[in-house]
Amino acid sequence: MTPPGNSFKPESASPLSPVTTGFEPTAEQLARAGALRRFNRLYVYAPVGLVTAVVVLTSLYLLYLALFPPTEDTYIFLSGLADFVLIMMLLPVVLIFGLVMTAVIGGAIYYNFFMDESERPIPPAPLYGRVRTLLWRIDSLLLLIVLPKLRHYSHRITQPIIRFNGWFAYIQSWLDSVRRLVIRD
Repeated sequence: MTPPGNSFKPESASPLSPVTTGFEPTAEQLARAGALRRFNRLYVYAPVGLVTAVVVLTSLYLLYLALFPPTEDTYIFLSGLADFVLIMMLLPVVLIFGLVMTAVIGGAIYYNFFMDESERPIPPAPLYGRVRTLLWRIDSLLLLIVLPKLRHYSHRITQPIIRFNGWFAYIQSWLDSVRRLVIRD
């Protein structure tokens, strides 16, 4: 009896050619894959690794200078270097955010002023806007469901607190009156 799955292996070599499993790329496709791998190594991984190494070394140098400053001029250099690192880190963020905002504003202008009404994928908004209308619906739903329950349970919640504060005020006024009786000026 043979076990289930592909664990059965014949003891003798078969005279038939082995069955290929899946797609085998051509020599041209293999050459293109090798060229892509070389391109990625040279133009993607190497610059990213170089920038990462520079940032890590600069950060370690800043840490070293912050912990072991040799002179007072080091603080000025440390501040300038920290500013430079901060600016270099913020440049990509600002550029990406600027591109995204330009695309959003350009898309909104195109959608509102240049696209025909029939081509627009989103139907026209309600008079007061979708978000405000949604919030108004949620507000009315809360007023219909939550407010009656809140009014029903608020008496149960507030009554013990009012009673406690009443007893507390009574004890405080009693102690004040006892203090005034004992200590007379």
